[in-house]
Amino acid sequence: MSLASDTSVNYERKGYGRGLILGLTMAETMLLLVFCLLLAAGAIIAKKEKEAAEAKKSTIEAMERARLAETEADKARKENEALLTQVAKMMESATGKRIPDDEWRELVKAKQDVARIEKSGLTVEEAIKHAPVTKVMKEQALDEKTARELVPAVKKLAERGITAEETEKMASSLSVLRDNGFAEKDNPAVELAAALDKAAKATEEGNSKPHEWPPIISMSELEGYNFKVGSAELSDTFEIKLREKASEIAGRAKEYGVDLIEVIGHTDEQAMAGAVSNMDKGLKAVLDGEKPIASLHPADNAGLGLARAISVAELLESLPELKGLTILPMSGGQLILPGDRLTDGAQSGDVKARRRIEIRVRQRAEAIHSAYSSPG
Repeated sequence: MSLASDTSVNYERKGYGRGLILGLTMAETMLLLVFCLLLAAGAIIAKKEKEAAEAKKSTIEAMERARLAETEADKARKENEALLTQVAKMMESATGKRIPDDEWRELVKAKQDVARIEKSGLTVEEAIKHAPVTKVMKEQALDEKTARELVPAVKKLAERGITAEETEKMASSLSVLRDNGFAEKDNPAVELAAALDKAAKATEEGNSKPHEWPPIISMSELEGYNFKVGSAELSDTFEIKLREKASEIAGRAKEYGVDLIEVIGHTDEQAMAGAVSNMDKGLKAVLDGEKPIASLHPADNAGLGLARAISVAELLESLPELKGLTILPMSGGQLILPGDRLTDGAQSGDVKARRRIEIRVRQRAEAIHSAYSSPG
């Protein structure tokens, strides 16, 4: 019996313990929570009341300032009316007639307008004089910045006698010049004039001599311009004749105003068998003057034509008559027949007329191109 009673007491104690929070009962906890909420609500209400009081105070101060401003404005208005009345009386006594208030107000406004005009740096007379210009600017919706930028340019155009109609017609041309960099030039007018003059001269020369090209100077074995067999070395006779040709070549270059000489080596169609070419490796040493032309061993007609052209070019470069001219060696090999016809491959034998050197004079490609291109 005692054991059952103890168990019941212990159970009740556990149940009572489960109803406690931090040593407080559930009811006490709820009361504490409500009290905390009331404290927070009170703080919020107090803050809102303070803000409302400050807002009300600011409103009252603003209304007071507005009232004072209105009072001052009313006072100034009354003083102004009194002053106007006094001035009107003075004007009436001076002129013998009374000036209406509206007319007087217009006079005051006119005086203020005159003051603003003079403040801008103009006299009334100047403002009246330039009124048509101002009207045009207003109609075209031009602001002050645009006018300041355009007026100097318009003034320069007028000084040069260029009309507005001409300017409008040349607007697209001006944009082309700008796109080609003339606007950034130090002296665009001079450079443009030079470019146009160069183009005009080139066009004039092209029109005056549409088909006049410098004739080709041909030197074949039939005329005694011989090389050693299978070699690019000049024979003594060839060297003498070539020196005699120097004045003719120089004369052609001067006559046609050119600065470049092309030396083209041609061969016949006899095959070159058994030779091993050293052209690729040996050309530079020969061109630099480190080795003689005899050190070159071409393995085909194209190489032989080039080696012979180099041999002739070396001699021409040493002649004083051709000083200042550029000399370029080239090869035609066995491809081109005399008369500028392409071979059909049917002539495979020994043909002296085909073994020749041709010399052409011409202008540099870049010089021709620059005459039609804009400078810079």
